[in-house]
Amino acid sequence: MNKLSVDAFLAEISTSLVKYFIKHKIEFIIRTPKSLKANIQLDKNLFIAVRYNARNERIDFALIKDNQRIFGYDNLKEWHYHPYENPSDHIQCIKPSIDKIFSDIKKVYENAVSK
Repeated sequence: MNKLSVDAFLAEISTSLVKYFIKHKIEFIIRTPKSLKANIQLDKNLFIAVRYNARNERIDFALIKDNQRIFGYDNLKEWHYHPYENPSDHIQCIKPSIDKIFSDIKKVYENAVSK
């Protein structure tokens, strides 16, 4: 992902979304040529918060259940993820693809919905 425009970033998200989540609804909070804040509703109390800033390439994906992050990936300082077992932890990782992020979110989602 090299200096993606918001539209190109959204196109990547959309490709993975339809692959992993047949039922979803995107709510755009902010959508400008340089930034995106959106929530992807998966269930009543479960959504993916997506944040993207094209200027500095800041990316944040958080799976939110009952208003609490239960899993996520972001690149604040360096790429890391917040594991389902303890979402306040930061575990350093290599830069994931959008598809990997959604694949991992899908696994956590299936675990979270079954509880």
